[in-house]
Amino acid sequence: MLPLMFTLLLLALQSGNLVFIKSLPVKGDQISTDNLSNVYVINFDVLQKFDPKGNLLKTYSNKNFGKISSIDASNPMKLILFYRNFLQVVFLDNTLAQNGDPISLEELGYPQAQLICASHDNGMWVYDQQNFELIRFDQNLLLVNQTGNLAQLLSIDFKPQSMLEYDNRLYVNNPTVGILVFDIFGNYYKTIPLPGIYDFQFKEDELVYYKDGKLNTFHLKTLEQTETKLPDSTAVSVHISNDRLYVLTREALGIYTINFQK
Repeated sequence: MLPLMFTLLLLALQSGNLVFIKSLPVKGDQISTDNLSNVYVINFDVLQKFDPKGNLLKTYSNKNFGKISSIDASNPMKLILFYRNFLQVVFLDNTLAQNGDPISLEELGYPQAQLICASHDNGMWVYDQQNFELIRFDQNLLLVNQTGNLAQLLSIDFKPQSMLEYDNRLYVNNPTVGILVFDIFGNYYKTIPLPGIYDFQFKEDELVYYKDGKLNTFHLKTLEQTETKLPDSTAVSVHISNDRLYVLTREALGIYTINFQK
């Protein structure tokens, strides 16, 4: 069902067969989605969760940690928030209730941690800028894998902006060269030459990203690429989930779906 729905959404974009559902007057810095078509909007220190129809479900804010740097909604039952300025990691459940105590990466020994993302078996990846290293912790916060200094090992200017684990691979976005791919043990596999990307997601075998007013896909197996113009070229963040397209501008969140009748 999901591969077909994603294909239909791309075809609807290309042919203009999208239905505008709602525009929500919310301001935000970035959005993310889960596999249930919920959308999460980050506005500095506030996280809002909306259902596929645009109804506000929950709001979360922690004034003690400042700006929310990123959210990983890979598991909608266990969201991961990262507060880079305070080196804090917060876990939320599907009601945006805090799950357990925050984790201090500084107390773990990583005062220059810059990125985090979820990993398999409730683990977590951390990028340590001090040593240019990717580190994986298990669910008990025990260090289980580390890459070593990637700037030296790969002989590149290593300045990653985001990362995601998907289908037993860790994808690390380094905008100057592209997306670096590692296995689940932290071994370097290859680089996907897609420079200049700052946010991406996965839908089945497609790597999906927004760039220059267009939604782009890169097929992980066939290497085929597509490029589709969006309804609003002023978007600052774009995500898709099942039959929903979410477009965040500076002033609003637009929600679209497929028109099956046209």
